Amino acid sequence: MGDNEITFTTGDITLHGSLRLPAGSGRDTPAPAVLLLAGSGPTDRNGDSALLPGSIGTLEYLAELLERHGFASLRYDKLGSGATGLGPYDLEDIGDLGFSVFVDAAASGLEFLGDRDAVDPKRMYVVGHSEGALIGLALADRGTDIAGLGLLEPMGVRLLDLLTAQIDSQLTAVVAAGQLPVELADDLRLALAGAVESLRTETTLSDDLPDPLRAAGLVPANARALAEEDALDPRELASRLPAGLPVVTSSSAKDIQLIPGHIDALDAALAHTTLTSVRMTTSNHVLKEIGDAVSTGADYVQALPWSTEFTDGFEGWLGTL
Repeated sequence: MGDNEITFTTGDITLHGSLRLPAGSGRDTPAPAVLLLAGSGPTDRNGDSALLPGSIGTLEYLAELLERHGFASLRYDKLGSGATGLGPYDLEDIGDLGFSVFVDAAASGLEFLGDRDAVDPKRMYVVGHSEGALIGLALADRGTDIAGLGLLEPMGVRLLDLLTAQIDSQLTAVVAAGQLPVELADDLRLALAGAVESLRTETTLSDDLPDPLRAAGLVPANARALAEEDALDPRELASRLPAGLPVVTSSSAKDIQLIPGHIDALDAALAHTTLTSVRMTTSNHVLKEIGDAVSTGADYVQALPWSTEFTDGFEGWLGTL
């Protein structure tokens, strides 16, 4: 039936989104429904990022996939993206909001979705991609009543632990390639360790961190949001999900934003749920098929087919709901 443009509110923010209803759904035949949650940064309802020129489209693809299987869906432009933009705030105000604003928005979106006549409020699911998976876990940890949870290319450890592992790997690679002296790499690692300690103990960041760390988002304006997000350990949140809850995780060996062993730990924390673990070998982070190629991030916006490994696994999970 295609998308219907909608708005809903959370606090002072009006969020813009797309509601998609499957054919035949209505008051007398309500459909199961999924709230779709986007990843980090200025990522909009379709999964497109203002930081990357071109279309990614991951969430739009998920909405189409869900519709084919009889599920309604809601996806929206989170604060800082798309038609929602900065809402009522100025740019300098955003640093005061923290990470909880995204969880609050997800809660409001789920409430909006459940109030639709064409939606079965007893069969509502949450599916988050990348950072959206952590938002989904945090939403469930509030005691929100959901019928199942999708964690697609999720963080398996705390944010700053993942960031440290990613930067350490990058530094090791550039030193090995002769592009950076080992002494400078060690200085960056030391500065990063200090930034992590400052965030975890004081919720602050120095404004004179080295440029490579600032480019990774470690700036004072982000301190509160980073500290709040880092305080959410996905393994602990996963361990507190209701026993038997239907959960799907997906991860790919070619996802450059994940550490494979981290997802093993997350899956272990989900052992008490009814878990479907979709492990892929040729998908990138945004669920596109890259075959034998190496993902660099530039492939996110290329016109590539969607991963059949993911689609088959996710459709299999939907069939169990």
